[in-house]
Amino acid sequence: MTWKQALQTTRLRWVIAFCVSTFLIIVFYMPVFYQEILSPKKGYFFADPFLNFFVPVNWSLTVFVIIYLAVIHTVLTSLRKPRVALLGLTTYCAVNLLRIVTMYVVTLEPPAGMILLADPISSIAYPDRGFAKDLFFSGHVSTMMVLVLIEKNRLAKILKITGTVIMGFLLAWQHVHYTIDLLAAPVITYGIFLVIKAALKLGDEARPSN
Repeated sequence: MTWKQALQTTRLRWVIAFCVSTFLIIVFYMPVFYQEILSPKKGYFFADPFLNFFVPVNWSLTVFVIIYLAVIHTVLTSLRKPRVALLGLTTYCAVNLLRIVTMYVVTLEPPAGMILLADPISSIAYPDRGFAKDLFFSGHVSTMMVLVLIEKNRLAKILKITGTVIMGFLLAWQHVHYTIDLLAAPVITYGIFLVIKAALKLGDEARPSN
């Protein structure tokens, strides 16, 4: 299937409209949500014994090198695969919409010693110092998980899984997330991926390759 054929399919046009709408929400509503709704809301704080093993270190650059390299690779390899690309985009969008709900329902106070991530890209849309309470569940790990799930090349999938594990470890080391944020993210993302794949019948145009 080509992008021209995808745009001629009513179902996929609705998928594209959903993705575009969600991106607009992320760009224009999320700063308001973080600053005016989530930040003033009292959250829960709990001692995470795993984080106590690490003195916080700023791994922001390494984290974003990992995630942006993975995103760039996925974009370049999925440009000619509309079904795969739309499956990934739809999953990503659904995950972020769910995160709005979970961050509000399960609002957590930042872990002790947190060093905020310094994202060179999102700081353009979110010019403040950053957000400390966007915790449950990890958006960075979820994003990497989406890239893993739609990857068809076996070697690339292994590299992205490895990158996800390393990134999760570094986020814990930096005290950006509680352990539960990091462990819940891949499970929730995988569940959303399966639901969307079954409901929209996307992502079946390519088989794993060596």
